[in-house]
Amino acid sequence: MRMKRYALLLMFAFLAFPLKGETTVLPGGADSYTLPFETLRDTGGGLTFEKVKDSPDFARDGRTAFGFTTDVLWARFTLSILPENSDEWFLEIGYPLLNAIDVYIPDSRGDYSLKRYGNTLPFSARDIDHHDFLIRLNREPGTYVYYIRFKTESSMNIPMKIRSIESVISEIAMQKTLFGMFYGALLIILVYNLLLAIYMRDYTYFWYAIFIFSLTMVSLELNGYGFQYLWPNIIWMKNLVPFTLFVTQFTMAVFTLLYIDYRGIKEIFLRAIQVYIAAMIIMGILSLFLPYHLSIIVGAGSYIPGIAPITLGGGDLIRKKRREAYFYSLAFSLLLAGVVVTVLNRFGALPSNFLTLWGFQIGTVISIALFSLGMADKVNSLKENLEEINLNLEEKVKDRTRELSDANAEIEAAMEEMGAINERLKLTNRELEDVHNELHRDMNMAAHLQSSLLPKRPPESDIYDIALAFLPKSGVSGDFYDFYIDGGSLIGAGIFDVSGHGVSSGLLTLMAKSTIAATFIEMKRESLGRVAGAINDRLIAQIKDVDNYLTGILLRFEGDKIDYINCAHPDIICKKADIKKTGKILDKSGQRLGGPFLGIEHGISREETSFQEISLKIMKDDCLLLYTDSLSESINPEEETYGEARIIKSLQKDPESSAQTILNHIVTELYSFLAGRDIHDDLTIMMIRKK
Repeated sequence: MRMKRYALLLMFAFLAFPLKGETTVLPGGADSYTLPFETLRDTGGGLTFEKVKDSPDFARDGRTAFGFTTDVLWARFTLSILPENSDEWFLEIGYPLLNAIDVYIPDSRGDYSLKRYGNTLPFSARDIDHHDFLIRLNREPGTYVYYIRFKTESSMNIPMKIRSIESVISEIAMQKTLFGMFYGALLIILVYNLLLAIYMRDYTYFWYAIFIFSLTMVSLELNGYGFQYLWPNIIWMKNLVPFTLFVTQFTMAVFTLLYIDYRGIKEIFLRAIQVYIAAMIIMGILSLFLPYHLSIIVGAGSYIPGIAPITLGGGDLIRKKRREAYFYSLAFSLLLAGVVVTVLNRFGALPSNFLTLWGFQIGTVISIALFSLGMADKVNSLKENLEEINLNLEEKVKDRTRELSDANAEIEAAMEEMGAINERLKLTNRELEDVHNELHRDMNMAAHLQSSLLPKRPPESDIYDIALAFLPKSGVSGDFYDFYIDGGSLIGAGIFDVSGHGVSSGLLTLMAKSTIAATFIEMKRESLGRVAGAINDRLIAQIKDVDNYLTGILLRFEGDKIDYINCAHPDIICKKADIKKTGKILDKSGQRLGGPFLGIEHGISREETSFQEISLKIMKDDCLLLYTDSLSESINPEEETYGEARIIKSLQKDPESSAQTILNHIVTELYSFLAGRDIHDDLTIMMIRKK
């Protein structure tokens, strides 16, 4: 009779509320029920409750995971409360990252009241202090149709259950115990590895601790405990979920490189992991500025691309039988499995259940335990290696001591011999010092003799203004110059350069100067070509088997005319005052004058045709510049050669003044170019200016 009365009451209740889909009857003999519900997708988000309430478009497809979507999702379910019910019932929505949940709660008269939930509201706005959403339901007998409007930028997961107050209390107690143990273990492992990093000065432990911290932050955000206990009133923390995902992937990759020792993996895997690290840094920064919906999709999806290089790198080390790779691969595989299951659920590819909702936390705790075992194994391996080293160290020290003792005896014997050699070296050094001093005196004497035989200054002339610069690189110069005077008149000048360096070249300058001067005066009425030929013959006879030779220029003055011969010497630079142009003196065909060297056999006739003679007509203020090759071949600190072009340019822009002023200008330009470097070789410059 009693059952008939209940059935009659239930029938009247059904008539009062038109049934919408499958009805859940409470109480039904259990403390919790998986809730069947129908859904309606509102693509534009513009449907109101009044339009939705009577919509025929609700349908049940059995899904609770709808992936990442910006659409509004409406859910509808029907509850029937029997008269004998005495429990308080709650609707549990088991995904804490939902932004906005609008629940339309019916009463016995068929009217609806609206209650709002979601992680965009302070935690204090909830009915029950719980990391998931617990919504208090009507407990009066009757049949009720509930409507819920969901909108979120995160994954649209809406796993829903009906729980009694006893079930809620039991679940809270169980979850607090489990998660207390979970986060307590993470905290202990984190602090332990930080202390190890400080004690062992090993960055691997430091990055492992940072990796654990980032995993902890992700877990706190995904399961809602962070919002419940750590930042209940800081709403903007929900926007940091993508950032923590990228940080976790970044620290995971860095820890991977340090743990498996990146120097042991193939270059291609190393480069791939490095690119992945750089991408995570960039995306982590961008996630602070990009829209949340885009950032969370990329953050969740980016776990998958990072799997390949890390997995392949670990596999490569397993192939090489690296011990630490086994722990790493097993730990990472479990973490990877949890991540993949969770990511696929968030994208709507897998339904919401215990494994898909908690796969990340399960994989995390197991992988961290295995990673810790791997780290401990590395320490044990180091300890075993150290013990083995210590066992062999004493024997090695004994062997080394014997070797050092034998070596010491050999060294003592060698030292005695070295002492004797040192004494002989001291004696030899004193002898060398004596020889050096003697050579130095000889060099000074030769330099003094050379200096005394060369003209101290140019002779006076009514026609020519002459200036001279003589700059030996060392004491004895291989350059020399001379002026030829007959009857008190200046009839010629010459500038010469002897090959080689040292005393032999210096002595050759003295002999050559005397020979050239005597021949020039003796043959003053002969052509300059014959004079040069005679000089060459006499020098060959005097030098004989000596390897040195000479280059030079001979000038003969006859009023405004100058006869000129070049013996393989740098060309004369001439500045014409009337046309204000400067250049080298060339022959009539435009070729440079470059006769043979002086003092060596040339294998040709020694007639005057061997030396090409030309005559120059010099006008007022015209200048002739004679120089040895050190002027053009000197090099500055930038390894640039001074060169003929700079000499011509320097003479072209000289101050139109005395020969000495022009010469000073040319020397100043040279030293400015050298910027502190020494000249290339002995340098002689002669400036002849027509008055």
